[in-house]
Amino acid sequence: MAKLKNLEELKEFIVYLEQKYDLLNFEIDGVKPWQLERVSIDYALSILLGIMQNPHTGLTKKQKLLNGLEILKSFLFKNPFFAKEVDTLIFSHARVLKVDDEYIDIYTHYFEKELVERSIDFIEIEAPYIGQHLKKRENWRYHKEIVLVLENLFYKMVKVKEPKLDIIEKIEREIEEKIGKYDLKTKLLTAVKKYKIEYYLYNKLLKKLKPKKIYVLVAYSGLGSLIKAAKDLSIETIEFQHGNFSKYHFGYYFGENKKDLDYFPDKFLVWNEYWENLINFPIEDDNVIIKEFDYMKYQKHKYNHIKKIANKAVVLSQGAIGEKIAKNILANWNYFQKFDLKYKLHPGEYDRWQTYPSLQKLSKKKNVEILTSVDLYALFSSCEYQIGVFSTALSEGIEFDCKTILLNLPGVEEMSEFRKIYEIEKFI
Repeated sequence: MAKLKNLEELKEFIVYLEQKYDLLNFEIDGVKPWQLERVSIDYALSILLGIMQNPHTGLTKKQKLLNGLEILKSFLFKNPFFAKEVDTLIFSHARVLKVDDEYIDIYTHYFEKELVERSIDFIEIEAPYIGQHLKKRENWRYHKEIVLVLENLFYKMVKVKEPKLDIIEKIEREIEEKIGKYDLKTKLLTAVKKYKIEYYLYNKLLKKLKPKKIYVLVAYSGLGSLIKAAKDLSIETIEFQHGNFSKYHFGYYFGENKKDLDYFPDKFLVWNEYWENLINFPIEDDNVIIKEFDYMKYQKHKYNHIKKIANKAVVLSQGAIGEKIAKNILANWNYFQKFDLKYKLHPGEYDRWQTYPSLQKLSKKKNVEILTSVDLYALFSSCEYQIGVFSTALSEGIEFDCKTILLNLPGVEEMSEFRKIYEIEKFI
C-alpha cells in the first residue's frame, strides 16, 4: 500500500481514522484520549513521515538542576493551593518575551493590567519557560510546578482499566501501512494516566479557589483535564488566541459539527473578523468572540515612526521545519540574493541552529544576518518583506504592511485562506 506523501494526505488520513473508528468518542476508563492527544498524535506522525522535525530542544543537565531549585521555591512560595478565592483564574502561556525591560506573556499581560485597573481579583498560574520563571514576582502570580511534579510522582501508581485493544491494534496496523510503526497504545494509556492525576488536582484546586471564569492558552496542550474539571463544576472556560489556526490545525478544527467536546473551552477569543470566520469551531458561533490583540496594538503604535527599507526582509524560521526553510532559500538564491535578509530564529532554535547545514551556509552570505533575541515588531516596521511558511508571525507582519513571500514547504497548507484574503502572489 502506498505511503502518504505530504501534510495534506496525512491530515486526510487522520480524519479518515477518526470517522472510521469514532475516535473522538473513543474511551479508555472514562477518558477520551484521542480528543486529548489529537494534536500531538498528528505532529508525531508528521515527524515519522519525515515532514516535520522536533521544534524544541530539551533541557540540559544544568538547566534541569536549576529547574529543580525553581520547583522547590515554587512549592514553598508560589503554590496555587495556598492562594485565596478569586473570581478569575488565568493559565498563561509558558513562553515569555522581554518587552520594555520586563518579561511578559504577550497574550495575557495587557488583560491582567486591565483586571488590576478594574480591581478584579484574579490569579495567574504560570508554567516554567525552559525550566525557569522569568516574569516579575507579583502577589497574584503562582506557579504550575505542583501539578507537573505530582503528575510525575504518582504516574506509575495510577491503574487504568484495560482498553479495547482490538481497535487500537487495527489503527496501529493502518498507521504502519501508510506511515510507519507507531506505538499508539502507549501514547493513549500515558494520556489517560496523566489526565486522571491532573483532573484530580485541578478539581481540588478549583473547589478551593472557586473561580467564576478561567482563561487559558493552548488548551490542547495539556489543559484538557483542567477544562473538563471546570465544566464538571459549571465554571466557564475561555481561550485566548495565541497563533495561527486553520482546517489543518487539529487543536481547533473538528469538521463541520457543533457538538460539544469534553476538553474544548466554552468560548474562544479571536483577534479579528478574519480569524472569526476562518474555520468552523466546535462551539456555537456566539461563543467565538473578537478581542483585539492588545500587544500588537501597542507595538504598532510604538513603532509607527519607523520607515520601511527597500528589499529588507525578515525570514521567520520555525523549529519544525528550520532546515527546510534555509534549504529552500539557498535553492532559490538567484531570487533571494537581492534582499537584505534578517533571519529570525524561533526561540526553540537558538541553541541548535548551527546543526542546520543549509543555515550554516546561509549565515556566511554577506546579506544574511542570523537573529536570536530581537524585537520582532521593530523588525517588521523596517522590513519591506516577510518570508515564511505558516508562522503565526506572518499574520502579525501583515499588520505592519510587510509584503509576504510564502515558501512552498510542509505546513504552508494552513495558509490557504490567508493567501486568498491577503492576495499573496509570491509562492516559492
